[in-house]
Amino acid sequence: MRNPLAPFPRAVALAGLLFGMTLARGGARADQLPPPASADKHSDRTDNGNQAETAPTPADRNVKPALWPLRVSYVNTGLATSIRLYDAGGKIDGQAAAQLDDLLCDVRDPAHPRTTMLDRRTLQLLVRAAYHFRSREIIVVSGYRKPGRRPEGKHGEGRAVDFRLPKVRAATLAAYLRTLPRVGVGLYTHRATQFVHLDSRDRSYHWLDPSPPGVSLPERPLAGSDLAKRDATYAPTDDMPEAGVPEPPAEAPSTETAAPAPVVAAPLEQRSNTALLVAQALGVR
Repeated sequence: MRNPLAPFPRAVALAGLLFGMTLARGGARADQLPPPASADKHSDRTDNGNQAETAPTPADRNVKPALWPLRVSYVNTGLATSIRLYDAGGKIDGQAAAQLDDLLCDVRDPAHPRTTMLDRRTLQLLVRAAYHFRSREIIVVSGYRKPGRRPEGKHGEGRAVDFRLPKVRAATLAAYLRTLPRVGVGLYTHRATQFVHLDSRDRSYHWLDPSPPGVSLPERPLAGSDLAKRDATYAPTDDMPEAGVPEPPAEAPSTETAAPAPVVAAPLEQRSNTALLVAQALGVR
C-alpha cells in the first residue's frame, strides 16, 4: 500500500526552492535600483537651484501694479499736489493729468504763467520711476517752458521734466531710466544741480551735463550699442507701473493735533528768483 504522505517532503522541498528563487530575483532588482533617498535629495537640490535662478522675487508674485498716491511738488512755485495718475482700472485719470498740466507750468514770468497739455507718456514715465523706487514724492525742477527766443527743446514741446526723488541718488535714478525704451535721459552731475532730465522720444538718447548754475557747458553723450534694439521692442505697456512693487511704509503721523496748513505759493519775488535760477541752470533741451 502506498503511503499518502510520501510526496509531502518532496513538495516542501520544491516550495522552498521556489521561495529562494523569488528572494534572489527580488534582491537582484533591489541591487539594480539607485538608492531612492539620495536620488530624491539630489533632484530636490537641482529643482531648488533652478527656482532660485528663475523664480521671481516675492514682490513680483503680486500681479497688481503700484498705484499709491504721489505728492508732486514744483520748486519754481512752492506748490504741490497729491495725485493718482491711474484709476482703479489702470487707465490714465484725465483729471489727475490736468492737475499736473496746471502745476508744472512755465512761471518764468510769474505774472503770466503759461500752461500746456503735457505729453501723457512723459507723465507715465515720471510716475513709473517714482513707483520703481517706492517713493511717495516727486520733486520737479522744471516742466513746461514756452518757446521764445530759445526753442527750449523737449520742454518747449511739453514732453520733458527735470526732477529728482527724495533719498534716491540722481545717478541711480538716471541709470534706471536708461533701461527704458524710447527715452531721453540727461544726468546733471554738478553738485549744485543733481537732477535728471527725462523726456519721451522715438530714438533714445542719453547724456551727462556737468554745467553749474548759470553756466552752460557742453554735454557728454553716452553711447549705447543696444539702444536701437531696445527701442524696436517698445510696447505701450513698458510705460505702465511695474507690477508687484510693494507700497512703501506709511509715513509716521504727526504728533500735533492741529490740522496741517494748506500748501500755498511762495511769495512772488521768491518765485521769480527761483524760476530765474532754475532757467539759468538748465540748458536748451
